[in-house]
Amino acid sequence: MSSFFCLCGSCCGGSSFEIETFATHPTKTPAKSYRQIAGGMAANAAICLAKLGQPVHLIGRVGDDAAGAFLQAALSEMGVVQRLEQVPGGHTSVSSVIVDARGERQIFNHRGDALAKAAPLSTRSLQGALAVLTDPRWGDGAAAALIWAREFGVLSMLDADVAPQQVLQRLVPLAQWAVFSQPGLDSYAPEALTRQAALSAALDAGARHAAVTLGERGVMWMHADERVLYQHSAFAIEAVDTTGAGDVFHAALLFALSEMPALRSPAHERQAMRFACAAAALKCTQRDGAYGAPTRAQVLQFLDTHPA
Repeated sequence: MSSFFCLCGSCCGGSSFEIETFATHPTKTPAKSYRQIAGGMAANAAICLAKLGQPVHLIGRVGDDAAGAFLQAALSEMGVVQRLEQVPGGHTSVSSVIVDARGERQIFNHRGDALAKAAPLSTRSLQGALAVLTDPRWGDGAAAALIWAREFGVLSMLDADVAPQQVLQRLVPLAQWAVFSQPGLDSYAPEALTRQAALSAALDAGARHAAVTLGERGVMWMHADERVLYQHSAFAIEAVDTTGAGDVFHAALLFALSEMPALRSPAHERQAMRFACAAAALKCTQRDGAYGAPTRAQVLQFLDTHPA
C-alpha cells in the first residue's frame, strides 16, 4: 500500500546569516545571527512535508565529507527518512544564505559533484510511494523517478527551477505536474512571448499540468485538456525570510493534490493552490529557510482567517 512521499533530488549543507542590509560595495558586514541548516530543493521540500505531518523519504547523493554527514543527521532529526547515499570521494553541495531585514536573500552556492558521480537510481526504492517530487539537479534520477511514477499511475511533480534547457526539455514531458519558477520557465521556453505560451509549450511536450510560481504575485497554471489560464494571488504577509519559499510551495502543493478526490476539478485544484500559497506565505514569516515551514494545523488556521 502507498504510504509515503518520495523526493529525489538535491540537498546541500548551508550557513544562514541575518544582516541588516546588503552592502553596495565589497566590505565586512556584521551578521545579527548565524545558524547551520540543511537546504537544497529536495531537502527543503522534505522538511516541509515532515512539518506537515507526512511520512517522507528523501533519496539523493552526498559526498563522504562533513557536510554530507551533517545533512544525514539534520534531516533524520527533523523526521525525514533520509536515504542519502555517500559517494566515495564526492563533495556535498554547500551554500551560504544571506538574509536582510526585509526578508530578501542572496545565496552563494558551491555545487558539489556527488550527484554527478552518483550510481543510477534504483526504482525499487520508490515502491510504496504515494507521490514523487523531483528536481533538475539530478537529471538522471529525476527522469527515472518520473518514468516510474507515470508507469504506475503515481502522482508526480517536477520542481522546474533554473537548469540547462536540455535538462528541462528532457524532464518536463515526463512529469504529471511541471511547476516552474519564473526564471525556470524562462530557461525552458526562452522564445515564448507570454507565460501562457510558455506553459502551453510544456503541455504540448507531454506534461499534464503546467504552473509557474510568481512570488508575491501568486501562481498561474494550465491543464493539457483545457488551455484555460488559472491564477491564485499570493497572501499579503510581512516577510522576514523568503529562503525556501518556492520549495515549500511545491511540497505543500504535492501534499494538497494527494488529498484531493480521484476525480479532480478546477475547484479542487484551486483549493490545493490556495493551501500551497498559504504554506509558502507562512514560511516567509519565519527564519532559517525551510526550517520555518508550517504545520498542517498552522496552514488551516491561516486559511480560516484569510478566506479569499
